[in-house]
Amino acid sequence: FDPTGIDGSNIDNTLSAILTNILSITYTVVGILAVIFIIIGGIQLATSAGNPAGTKKAKATITYAIGGLVLAIMARAIQAFILGLF
Repeated sequence: FDPTGIDGSNIDNTLSAILTNILSITYTVVGILAVIFIIIGGIQLATSAGNPAGTKKAKATITYAIGGLVLAIMARAIQAFILGLF
């Protein structure tokens, strides 16, 4: 055990842990934001009262929120795969 990190292994482990924590927080925030935007889009859709412009905007909001959520899930899966290789 080398607490000074001269051999680099301690520093690498610390950097990996910090990076993993930052990414986990980022994925959590993205997930929460996606759910919020899906709810906002649902409210917009419910209150559009058949207005085609409002309906289109609401559907776009929901679509982009779901797309962002899928992208975040895919990024998390890719991160897990890459970390599993090392």
